[in-house]
Amino acid sequence: MAVRARKCSARCLPAAELRQHIGVNDRFMLIRNLFGGDVAAYSATIERLDSFTDLDDALLYMQENFEWDPDSEGVQLLVDLLERKLS
Repeated sequence: MAVRARKCSARCLPAAELRQHIGVNDRFMLIRNLFGGDVAAYSATIERLDSFTDLDDALLYMQENFEWDPDSEGVQLLVDLLERKLS
C-alpha cells in the first residue's frame, strides 16, 4: 500500500488531537470500513497515530501495519488529519 501525503490547502488548521477532529459520522465510517467494526482497534490506532510527531513516520506506520486501499475515503481522511496535525 503506497500512502501518499497530499498537499494541505491554506484552510488547514493544526489538529491538537485526531479524535477531536473526527466527527461522529466519520468515526463510524472509519470503524466500519477500515477496522471491520472493531472499536478497540480503531481507538488503539487513533491513539498510536496521535503519538507521532513526524508525518512520514505516521504514514509508514499505516503502510506497514494495515492493508488499506490508499484511495479509500477512510484512508484519505486519516491522511488529511495527519497532515493537518503534523505539517
